[in-house]
Amino acid sequence: MVPIRPFQRENWLRYAVYYASRLLPHPRLRSGVVALMRRWITLRHGPPSAPHLAETPLVLKSLRERGVAHLGKAFSPAQIDDILDFLATAPVARPAMAEPVSASTRGLSSAAYGLATILACPHLLEVMNHPGLLEIAAGFLGCKPTISGVGLRWSFASDSPASEVQKFHRDAEDWKILRLFVYLTDVFADCGPHQFVMGSHQTTGRLRLRPYSPDDIERRFGSDQVLTIGGPRGTAFVGDMWGIHRGVPPSGRARLLFSCTYTMTATPIYRYEPVEPTPGRAHDRYINRLLVR
Repeated sequence: MVPIRPFQRENWLRYAVYYASRLLPHPRLRSGVVALMRRWITLRHGPPSAPHLAETPLVLKSLRERGVAHLGKAFSPAQIDDILDFLATAPVARPAMAEPVSASTRGLSSAAYGLATILACPHLLEVMNHPGLLEIAAGFLGCKPTISGVGLRWSFASDSPASEVQKFHRDAEDWKILRLFVYLTDVFADCGPHQFVMGSHQTTGRLRLRPYSPDDIERRFGSDQVLTIGGPRGTAFVGDMWGIHRGVPPSGRARLLFSCTYTMTATPIYRYEPVEPTPGRAHDRYINRLLVR
C-alpha cells in the first residue's frame, strides 16, 4: 500500500474520486454516495451475511451512537508472545533499517513494519479475517467489506514534533472507513493511548484537512466527549474514522499498535502491491485481494 503521485497523468481519475469525497464533508451528503456504492457492491458480490453473533448489534449500536466500540481482547497472552517473538528478528520498513526494534529501542519517534512482515507475522492475518470482525465490518459498511490497509507500528517517547496522526484529525481517504486497533503492549497514560471524540462522526468536516487543536475540540464538543482508550496488551476496539481521533504521543513507555482498515472498495490514493500468501493460510479472496495475491 503505497501513496500514488497525484500529478501523474495515469492517476488523475483516482485523485478525482478522492477529492470528490473531500468536497462532500457533510455526513448526509456522504451517506447518499455510500448508499449508491453499497448497492453496486451488493449487486456484484452479493449481500453480506446476516449477523449471528450476539455482540454484533451492540457493537454496531455503539459505532452509530458514539463512533467507537470496545471489543475486549483480540489475542491471548500466548499469541502476543508469539507476535513479539517474531518481531524480535524482523526489520522495520520505516525508517529503513536492518536492526530489529523493541520496546527498549532509543533514538526513534516511530517505526513501522512492511506488508510482507505483517502478513507473515503469527495471528495477525487471522484476526483481520475473524468471522466476528468481518461481520461487524459488513454491518458497518452495509456490504461485503474490503481490507484496504494494515499497519503495525511502534511509537516512542521523543522530542520530535507530534506527527499528523498524533494530532486530532479525521480520515478522509475513503467514503466510509472502519478501523480495528489492537494494543500489543500495555497502554496507559504515558504510553500514547488512542483518543476519540465521541459523536464527531456525525458532524460536518472541513474541506481542508487541517488538524483540530485541543481548543477546537473543547469549544465544539466539550472535553467530556474525548474518550481516552487504554488497557493491557490485547485490548481491541473499532472506530468510524470520519470521527475525530488521534494517538497521543507517548511520554514514557513505548506502544506497539496493530491496525486494520475496512472500506467498501480500494482506497483511490493508494497503489496496492499484494504479497504472496503464507502457505496454509487461506482466506476470502475478495476481502483480502488488495493485500494478498
